[in-house]
Amino acid sequence: MTTSGVDDSDLIDDPRPTGPDSTMAEQTAAAEAARPARPDPGPAGPAPAGPGREAAGARAWPARRIFWAAFTAAIAVALAYLTLRTLADVASELVLIILALVFAFGLDPVVSWLVRHGMRRVLAVAVVTLGFLLIVIGTFAAIIPPIVTQVGQFIDAIPSISHQLQDKSTWIGRLNDHYHLLDSVRSKLSAGGGGLPVGGILGVGAAIFGTFASVVTVVVLTVYFLANLPMIRRAAYRFVPASRRERVVLLGDEITARIGGYVLGNVITSVVAGVGTLVFLEVVRVPYAVALGLLVAVLDLIPVVGSTIGGALVTLVALTVSLPVALASLVFYILYRLLEDYLLMPRVMDRAVNVPPVLTIVALLIGGSLLGIVGAFLAIPAAAAVELIVTEVAWPKIEGA
Repeated sequence: MTTSGVDDSDLIDDPRPTGPDSTMAEQTAAAEAARPARPDPGPAGPAPAGPGREAAGARAWPARRIFWAAFTAAIAVALAYLTLRTLADVASELVLIILALVFAFGLDPVVSWLVRHGMRRVLAVAVVTLGFLLIVIGTFAAIIPPIVTQVGQFIDAIPSISHQLQDKSTWIGRLNDHYHLLDSVRSKLSAGGGGLPVGGILGVGAAIFGTFASVVTVVVLTVYFLANLPMIRRAAYRFVPASRRERVVLLGDEITARIGGYVLGNVITSVVAGVGTLVFLEVVRVPYAVALGLLVAVLDLIPVVGSTIGGALVTLVALTVSLPVALASLVFYILYRLLEDYLLMPRVMDRAVNVPPVLTIVALLIGGSLLGIVGAFLAIPAAAAVELIVTEVAWPKIEGA
């Protein structure tokens, strides 16, 4: 059925309300709903980049990154250079500070023992320092008079020695005839002229003054470090994150304990050298055996060359007795040096510092080659610290990886 020319199918298929009851708003909404949807253009923005813009961006970003990387590298190189220059300028002072710290760690067990027995730390440091100074003064008091006496006797014997050098019937005369010792000494003295003795005296005086100033500096720094060692440790440990501080404290205490053991082990080997010298000189009847034994014990505290210097001085004194006694002294010190370097020192350091004997020998060789006497003295504590860090930190991490 149709009404007013409108087909019924059109009324059914068209959902828009067109009756008299529909409002204008409803008709508008229905028309909008029936309109086909258009794609949302999205928020307004730049046009998509074409191949040209992508290539320009690829060129701009790497160039900027390269600039900043080069700038950062230049700053790092400049800072490293300035740091190395500064360290080179203050290298001697740093060595004195490190030596003072090692001595402080070595004497700390004695101070801690006195503190545990009721003595205040300042008083304990004063007692230890006074005892050390008394030992040094007593040693020099025992050594200097015999040295002065020997020098005086040598000066008095110069005419007799000169006569023996020219007498070919004596052993020293035969040596002079074969090697021309007297002529060599005279030629060197005459070639030096008048300025050589003065320059030599000034050089020796400057060296003695510099050594004395360094010794005083190390002693003063050792006393200050020893008195404030607990505070220094606490301040150093505060730079460690709290989550790892307990572990670092344990490692630090173990390292300082090993340094103290090293100093104790060095004292033990020096005592052995002094006692061995005393016994040997008493057997061969060399004068001033006690003073020479003390001298050798003090010099043996110096690694690498200490025992050699002591042996040379004792051999020179033994030469005043007879040539066979001097040769026997030379052989004794050569054998003792080998015994100390390859048997006694490694064994003692293995017990006191817990460093394997092979590592002790290698550390002494490397330290002596790099920094001489000071390097040899610091080599074993450094090796002990490195060995502990590798054993307790590096290896567990490698095995747990």
